[in-house]
Amino acid sequence: MSIATTPSAFDSAAALRPDCPGCGGVELSGEFRRSGQPVMLNYRCDSVAKAKEFGGGVLDLKECRRCGLIFNAAFDGTLIRYDAFYDNRQGFSGAFREHLDHVACGLTQRYLTDGGRVLEVGCGRGEFLRLLRARGCARCVGYDTSCPENRGEENAGIDYVRSYVAAADVKEEFDLIVCRHVVEHVEEIGPFLAELARIARAAGGARVAVETPEFEWIVDHGCICDVFYEHCNYFAMPVLAGLCERAGFEVIRHERVFGDQYQLIELKVGSGPSTSPVGGGRLARFNKAIRKKESELSNAIRHGRGDAGWAIWGAGAKGVTLSNLLGDANLEAVIDSNPAKQGGFIPGIGTGVISPEDERIPRLGLILIANPMYEVEIREVLRLQAYTGNMLVV
Repeated sequence: MSIATTPSAFDSAAALRPDCPGCGGVELSGEFRRSGQPVMLNYRCDSVAKAKEFGGGVLDLKECRRCGLIFNAAFDGTLIRYDAFYDNRQGFSGAFREHLDHVACGLTQRYLTDGGRVLEVGCGRGEFLRLLRARGCARCVGYDTSCPENRGEENAGIDYVRSYVAAADVKEEFDLIVCRHVVEHVEEIGPFLAELARIARAAGGARVAVETPEFEWIVDHGCICDVFYEHCNYFAMPVLAGLCERAGFEVIRHERVFGDQYQLIELKVGSGPSTSPVGGGRLARFNKAIRKKESELSNAIRHGRGDAGWAIWGAGAKGVTLSNLLGDANLEAVIDSNPAKQGGFIPGIGTGVISPEDERIPRLGLILIANPMYEVEIREVLRLQAYTGNMLVV
């Protein structure tokens, strides 16, 4: 088995960006290139043909010597669709719900005492806003092109707006602006962070909480499944802090969360650019780490499944990336607990998505667990399924 390197349908059209989208710097270093990856990972596809429409993305990562941002210089935002079929919910996992509760509890205690008012930039389908509302938040507003309509008891007291948001749209004061897992998707990240600061000012000086993956964790673990097309930006902690300060923020608090996979930075509007050192060389270290990890995974899958079929557990970004990198004729399915994804097909490769209760699971020779944070709960489900095959955690 080898890592997929199929030539991309978009290769000829992928013009490399010559400057950094974070700071405008033109001194770029390092290189990581991969072709033939799906441009969407969390899109619900109801047919193999639809799934294959999303194949062919180009990753050409560069590292900025000035601000340290790692970004996809070949990214084309016109290929991305954030509409009603985009579904990146992870709350069907108990481990992830525990993480959401932890973050919601901390933010409530620090910024939302006595009720409080929250605006979420990129609220998705409202999972996090519903948690804040349940904790007594008096006013909840969410902006997202894929957010739900204002229907159902679960969304009572939450106002959703199906659009992007700018400072000019904010006509009232808020205590907290939340922006979770958005900045890694935004092509013009420097201007976006500056607009986020203007939104905070328009909201009366609201505090801002940003959550995003932590690139040092990706490097340290050689995570081949954490670099993909939807994410055009990758931030080490000092890099994110520096870009936020450059955009007009001051850092209040900055910590790793969710088993150190993510970082949560809390901000207030400030007055000056950053001069904080950010370091470099992360992309080169990542290249070295994944070459080893790719070889190890390919060998482990080949030996672990034996003559039987195998599956990947997780139809989110990690699982979709692994399916397209490692999938072969013996990859029977991708398993996921999100009912909305079951019965659908994985973008790019077109593998079918099944539920954790599917009768085929006990016959599999190997199940690859895409995220170690979910290992304990997955092993328990498989025990109840009387699964006796091999399990491998990425």
